[in-house]
Amino acid sequence: MENKRKSIEEDVGRLMEFGQKNTYLPEAFYHIFGKRLLHQGYVDGSFVLKAITRGSYYSQLRNSRMQGLFASKSCVPSENIDIMTGYLENAAENVEKLTALEEEALVFWIFLPYLATSKREKRQTYLLLILEKVLALYGEEESGWELAVSDGVIFNKKVCDLEMIESVEGYVRETFLLKSQYAQSMLFYRGHSWLNYLLQPGIKREENWIENEDVMYQEIMVRCAKDFIHCQSHLDYLVEMQHYGLPTRLLDVTENPLVALYFACSTNQSKVGEVLVLCAGVQEVKYAKSDTVALLAALPTLNYGEQRKLLSLCENGFAEEEDPEYMLLAGKLAAEVKSRNPAFEPRIRKGDLLSHIFVTPVRNNQRIMKQEGSFIICGLGKEYGEGNNLDNMRCCNGEGKKRIFVIKNKEKILKELDVLSINRAGLFPEIDDVAEYIREKYR
Repeated sequence: MENKRKSIEEDVGRLMEFGQKNTYLPEAFYHIFGKRLLHQGYVDGSFVLKAITRGSYYSQLRNSRMQGLFASKSCVPSENIDIMTGYLENAAENVEKLTALEEEALVFWIFLPYLATSKREKRQTYLLLILEKVLALYGEEESGWELAVSDGVIFNKKVCDLEMIESVEGYVRETFLLKSQYAQSMLFYRGHSWLNYLLQPGIKREENWIENEDVMYQEIMVRCAKDFIHCQSHLDYLVEMQHYGLPTRLLDVTENPLVALYFACSTNQSKVGEVLVLCAGVQEVKYAKSDTVALLAALPTLNYGEQRKLLSLCENGFAEEEDPEYMLLAGKLAAEVKSRNPAFEPRIRKGDLLSHIFVTPVRNNQRIMKQEGSFIICGLGKEYGEGNNLDNMRCCNGEGKKRIFVIKNKEKILKELDVLSINRAGLFPEIDDVAEYIREKYR
């Protein structure tokens, strides 16, 4: 085994040498795995580690030079690294950047020689060694990492405590233990149907969305004015928009761990899911009438340029009263809040605009009531995709490691939840959702 590892290490070394001149190669591994490992500490590696076929990349890569790598006659995968890099030189000559699909296909292609079940261990060792090099190249030194794999999930053992959930019983046991550890805090839960989803509000998931937040906010109210007649505050507007699927700066969470488990299992059946557990001090959780909540909920009334300017002013180190430019722009936001709430105290602290707050809304919506829903309302963030880092809200174990609940066996868990009346009909009380639940139940 030691000789095999040494051989793989030599191959990885030569592959990374090739990557020094052809930077698209290490960049692909960084974008697919490394970036999330650096920021989150864990990533789903199943599409490589559990792959058993050649995939469908040939048909997906039309009009791409990378398609040639998947031509079965002209490019036969080999464990000889020189042959593989030779193929790459021919297919990607003078290439500097790859598309997201090309990067995914390239990473998958690197492991084609090891797809056989008998070579799964070699495939795993190969990937971990590559990732150690990529992490050292783009982030920290290798000594800061202790990479491990559990059922296709790659994680850093120094910062993550991974728990595989395969039944409702096991999940309830683990959540009870965590609740006892955080007995003095409020716990909130969020289910992701795929482990790789980011913990961020919808408005941050597309660059054009965050840049046009004010336009989207105003346009839906103009087009659907009757649907907002009952709304009295900016938070009411955001909750209604979120309900109908418009991207907002709200992030749905629930106080019921079983509800989060349902959402982790309800879609993406071929992928592992995750339940994220978040915590806050009791005094840190705000209600709908909070001035800070009203302030953050009014941010969509500022255009993108004003939001960026306000963010830079919040981070310039000056006190509010010594920053006339800030006072002017913050005053515009305060006036917007005061138009809905005359009792609002107009003094706005810079720290409030950068905060992310748990909000318990007025549960006058059937869906929110059934799902025991709450929200995180996110303040100003630095940029698209990474501007709202909510990771520091997550629960950790006694050693300070991030607690990760990975959800497997989704179909089995959904059947167990159905016995407890945690299902689509119960969580989505609208008639079309109930009808769909009944239809599928008796299919």
